[in-house]
Amino acid sequence: MTDPLIKRSGFQDEEDLSTLKFPKDLKDAKFLLNSEVAILLEHRKLGSENEGLEFTQTFHKTLAYAEKFSRYKNKTSIKQVRAALSKQNLEEFQIASLANLCPETADEAKSLIPSLKEMDEDALQAILDELSNLRKFN
Repeated sequence: MTDPLIKRSGFQDEEDLSTLKFPKDLKDAKFLLNSEVAILLEHRKLGSENEGLEFTQTFHKTLAYAEKFSRYKNKTSIKQVRAALSKQNLEEFQIASLANLCPETADEAKSLIPSLKEMDEDALQAILDELSNLRKFN
């Protein structure tokens, strides 16, 4: 049963990932790959060590997570992945999700990323195969 307060306030329709409807503050956001986050955080860490800044435990945990789940280890690989996915007429969220989650089959991709449900199975599988090849040569 839907909470009447939520229904009246309009929050119910504010976001729906299956239709790529995001909250207003994420409307024009650029979604990052875990690999990109790792590079940015590492750069921040190295740049600030000279200044004697100390980072919080949360920063270090976030960096460790991003490094652990980075599928692409260098900037060239990341650029190749972004270029390959960008030419597929995918949304930013879908690009980041596919690159971060690395599903192996079209069915798996559609179950993890509901906004892909309308995409042709063969076309999606071709994209996933291309991503797999890029990971192999990373």
